[in-house]
Amino acid sequence: MADPFRLFPFRRALSIDPVILPINSASVPVAVPVAQADIKAAGVTSFKMANPCPFWVYYRGWSGAQGDMPTIANKGHYIAPGAVDINTSQVPQWIAAQPFAEPGVPLPADIATAGYRLVMVYGAGI
Repeated sequence: MADPFRLFPFRRALSIDPVILPINSASVPVAVPVAQADIKAAGVTSFKMANPCPFWVYYRGWSGAQGDMPTIANKGHYIAPGAVDINTSQVPQWIAAQPFAEPGVPLPADIATAGYRLVMVYGAGI
C-alpha cells in the first residue's frame, strides 16, 4: 500500500528529457521516437503534455515501426491552445501530433515555419 504521506499528483522524472513534438504541417504529422527503456527504468507512470500553440492539437502514441503511424487527427488525445494535460502513460515507442482547426481558432498561415510544438514531460503520480 502506498504511503499516504507520499501522495502527489505529478512529479517530473528529471532523468528523462522532455519530448518535443514538432508541428509543421496540417496534414503530415512528424513521428518522434520515445526512449522507452529509459522511461521504464525511471519508474514513469504519467506524462504531462503542454500545448503552447494558438490552436487545438491531437496527439497519439504507438508501438511498432515508425511507418505504422495510426491516424492521429480525430483519434488521439485532444488538447486546447494553452492547455496542460496530465495522463497515465503506456510508454509508446513513437508519438506524433497534428494540428486541428476549430471554429474561431484557425490554423496559422506560418505553421510550416514558426516552430510550433507540443512539450511532453514524463513523471510519476499516484
